[in-house]
Amino acid sequence: MMKPTTIGVTLLAALLGFCIGAPAASRALVSADDWVGLWRGTYVCAQGVTGLFLTVSRSGQGEVTAVFKFFAVPENPGVPTGEFDMTGRPEPQGNHLRLSPDGWIARPPGYFTVELEGDFDEASGEYSGQVRGWGRTRFILRRG
Repeated sequence: MMKPTTIGVTLLAALLGFCIGAPAASRALVSADDWVGLWRGTYVCAQGVTGLFLTVSRSGQGEVTAVFKFFAVPENPGVPTGEFDMTGRPEPQGNHLRLSPDGWIARPPGYFTVELEGDFDEASGEYSGQVRGWGRTRFILRRG
């Protein structure tokens, strides 16, 4: 009976990890279709750190629509839930998307819409950048 070598076991473990979901390199996001999906993360604004779900859909002619849904996170439990529509167009060179507010779906008292402008990092899989509205702050999102 043959005993597995350390190299053989290591190689087998690496191959299994690759086959069952090891992270793959991301590709550039160029078209509207490339941005479609649910993006999850946080942003910081006047109310502090806030949870964010950004649901992006293709809207035609190379444009996207999105629903910006914000909510409380454990570090900041007092934030209300709210959501508004957004529109945008990916930059033709890829990995850059600017989204502008388009109207409230559910507006908590005293809250204002914001604009997102950022870049997708192929290495990290993150879409991050500036929140523009009441001051300049940051957002960071991952698909999923």
